[in-house]
Amino acid sequence: MQVPVMFADPSVAAPNHPEEDWKIWTVINPATWMVPFFGILFVQMWMIHSYALALPGYGFKDSVRVAAPAAVVAPVAATQAQ
Repeated sequence: MQVPVMFADPSVAAPNHPEEDWKIWTVINPATWMVPFFGILFVQMWMIHSYALALPGYGFKDSVRVAAPAAVVAPVAATQAQ
C-alpha cells in the first residue's frame, strides 16, 4: 500500500509502508528512551491515582470509616398511640 507523502524535496523517496516501518527504530532507540518513557508513564499514573483516591467517597481513607448509625427514635408511648 502506498501512502501519499507530501515532502518538500521531491528527491526524497516516499516510504513503502508497512515494509519500512522498522526504520522508526533507527530514530527512536529503545535502549535509550525506554527508561525515561516508563518513568514519565509512572509519574503520570501516580498523579492520576493520587487525584482519584483523594476524591470524596473513594480511596483508602474512606473505606475504613464505619457507616453512620441509623437514626434512633424513642419508642412512642402506648397511651399516645391511641
